[in-house]
Amino acid sequence: MQCISRLEQQYGSGQIEKVVKNAIDLGPKSMSLLAYHNQFHEQARRSFVAGLYYPALVAACALGERILNHLVLDLRDSFKSSRSYPKVYRKKSFDNWKFAVQVLEEWNVLVEAVGTKFELLGELRNRSIHFDPETYQSLQEDALAALHLLNDIIAKQFGYFGRQPWFIEDTPGAQFVKRVYESVPFVRTYVIPRSGFVGPFYGMELSDKGWLHLDYADYGDGDISDHEFATLYRERNPEKVVSREMIERASRDKRA
Repeated sequence: MQCISRLEQQYGSGQIEKVVKNAIDLGPKSMSLLAYHNQFHEQARRSFVAGLYYPALVAACALGERILNHLVLDLRDSFKSSRSYPKVYRKKSFDNWKFAVQVLEEWNVLVEAVGTKFELLGELRNRSIHFDPETYQSLQEDALAALHLLNDIIAKQFGYFGRQPWFIEDTPGAQFVKRVYESVPFVRTYVIPRSGFVGPFYGMELSDKGWLHLDYADYGDGDISDHEFATLYRERNPEKVVSREMIERASRDKRA
């Protein structure tokens, strides 16, 4: 009932049954590392829930194309020795989705199945944006398909908890980048700048600027594997997790 009340507040009660069905058909929204993905994705989804199927369809396709272009343009300088670099290094945008996907797959940027989903979304884009009378008969179906494809792309390629290959396994409640992936262009460009540099006993604190990481200044000499890090994180003693109180106490002891 709370969900229905929220939908009534957002969309009104005039067509609430249709609104509820559209929301159910969409399903849960995936979250991206990148804020603009979440913002534009939400706008497209709201259009669909409101029954504005063509705006939702076009918005989903446009965001998919924007994501695809960003991937090529943001990462191409990391692949100057690749066969495809001479074909992309001067371009400012790409509307041939199949070509862009081939380039990204050559660079091993896309996780499993994302390339196929981009191509399927591209087919919807071409059929929907270029004149095709049959589009009028399938707007709702096409919009829903486009949004599901977009949702999957974001979840698999840019998500936090989609079992992406660059995250250490078995660290419930948090994600940590595997050491071997720290130099991978996609991870270096998109994941690491939005991550904290922490050890296994770090804590979190909510401030007026958002969540902050609290951690020991030094964990000492030595090196641990990703598996060892995961074990330390899972089995950590709560009393050793860094808190603001611990930091202030250490500061007082140092002054004394």
